[in-house]
Amino acid sequence: MDTNDLQQLVGYLENHGLQVTVNEAEMRMRVTNPLNHRLTEEILALSDRYVTGFDYEIGVRGAEEECADRIARILAVGPFRTRRAAG
Repeated sequence: MDTNDLQQLVGYLENHGLQVTVNEAEMRMRVTNPLNHRLTEEILALSDRYVTGFDYEIGVRGAEEECADRIARILAVGPFRTRRAAG
């Protein structure tokens, strides 16, 4: 995993309206719900996976959009978009 993967995740999180502070040297970020700053989660990039500060696995490299959706749900934001049913 590299900083490009981390920045891709940041972009998806910002699409959810979340505030993100990144520490690229440590491959970690702090994600905050701007409507309630107590709703904050620390996300770390470890090997090929993303985990919370409590070591809860969010997802893996290559699935940054799905990881962002999970983090948004944890922070009470909900999904950014509505998925269309396969037709």
